[in-house]
Amino acid sequence: MSPSYAYTTKEVSQATGFSVRQLDYWVKIALLVPSIQQSNGPGTHRLYSIDDLVQLQFIHRLKQHGWSTRKIGKAINTLRTVINDPDPLKNAVLVHGKGTLVALCKTKEGERVMLDAFSAGGQQIMGIVLEMLIEEAKQVAETIDIFDSASIKEAVQ
Repeated sequence: MSPSYAYTTKEVSQATGFSVRQLDYWVKIALLVPSIQQSNGPGTHRLYSIDDLVQLQFIHRLKQHGWSTRKIGKAINTLRTVINDPDPLKNAVLVHGKGTLVALCKTKEGERVMLDAFSAGGQQIMGIVLEMLIEEAKQVAETIDIFDSASIKEAVQ
């Protein structure tokens, strides 16, 4: 199957277990909008991509854990605002647990952060910018490399 294959609302409904009515409602409230083609009036079909199906599977998992559509929508809208991305489920690593949704994502400023998708404005859970951690880890690795090189020279002598 080609990654550019388009799925109709009926096919998505049959594959995911969500009703056509649910999918239509989610488009209406912008929870998940098909990325290939929107419906442009009677006789036209919405077409979903494989990325859309992945996002629907994530929504499905949250619903299996008792999350309401309203709560999922709030989290997605918070992420859209914080990371300035219309499709945050595609571009953030999300983990749910104990009534919250933790997102690892890039902010509008390009910093990767971990945040709570349910707090107002997407409150950061960790006040650590991941780029800083990556840079620190590189410095530590360089120190280890220097130390290992010195140890090898001492052992050889």
